[in-house]
Amino acid sequence: MTHQQELEQRALKLTIFGNAGMVLLGLVFAVISSSEAILFDGVFSAIHLAISLLSLRVARLLYLPEDKEFPFGYAMFEPLLNLGKGLVIAIVAIFALFSSAESMLNGGRPIEAGVAIWYAIAASTGCLILAWQQYRYAQASHSPILDVDAKNWLIDGLISGAVAVAFGLILFLQHSSLESLVPYADPALVILLVLFVLPIPIQTVRDNWAQIMGQAPADSLRQQVNDIVGNVLQPLPHEDYHLRPLMTGRLIYVQVYVKVSEQQAKDYGVAHVDKMREQLYQQLQNAFPYLAMDLIVTCDRNWIHRATMPAD
Repeated sequence: MTHQQELEQRALKLTIFGNAGMVLLGLVFAVISSSEAILFDGVFSAIHLAISLLSLRVARLLYLPEDKEFPFGYAMFEPLLNLGKGLVIAIVAIFALFSSAESMLNGGRPIEAGVAIWYAIAASTGCLILAWQQYRYAQASHSPILDVDAKNWLIDGLISGAVAVAFGLILFLQHSSLESLVPYADPALVILLVLFVLPIPIQTVRDNWAQIMGQAPADSLRQQVNDIVGNVLQPLPHEDYHLRPLMTGRLIYVQVYVKVSEQQAKDYGVAHVDKMREQLYQQLQNAFPYLAMDLIVTCDRNWIHRATMPAD
């Protein structure tokens, strides 16, 4: 197991233990305080825990070689997992939004803000520390799974932090002329939190759906790949080249077709092409640690198009 793999496994185990603690803390305090905001936070942590257990399994699959059942490896499992994470979190958030809206229409709900505020402070501190730690692990291991995990901890930390602020406000309102508004504070807080965090899982769904559908990666990534390939091929005899970069989770797949004339083809023996492949692979891997690459040299442009569809 490489150092990056060890970091990823360690980070995912940290998330599992962290979520188990947050679930227990959230559900106990939700019962004590009768707060739906805390219940939402606890349910969010429970979902995060279940997904973290699945993430640990998927992360191990990603490093397995191809086999008869999956001839191109297991890279597609990563965007599928992240898509599932985003969908589940978005669905729970939308459910909480409608539940709180209904509560607002029915006169709100009473809560024990004094108890709840201590939960919110402890949960927010723990989640933000874990978000920072997971972000560091994600940067060191180049793991999209950990990147999404860090965002989930950040969402959870922001939810808990906002709950702490709101419950402090509720304590103030309970001793003021605005005491009648206190029952509306908890559902109003949930609505505001959902509206604030919902764009994050929606963006996660969009990004990973695009990868599953095989859409081209970001323009900046394509330009980076094109610059590297162009620099490697520049001193070599060729007429043109065609790139097809694809991003699947952490894996970058680059297909390079080099078009040469029949005269130039005489200089391209198998050993020479293998040397080109090695040089190009090394340059690309410096920028993209998780890389798969094909380099094909051809005199016939039709083969460039036949790689994805029949030529006319």
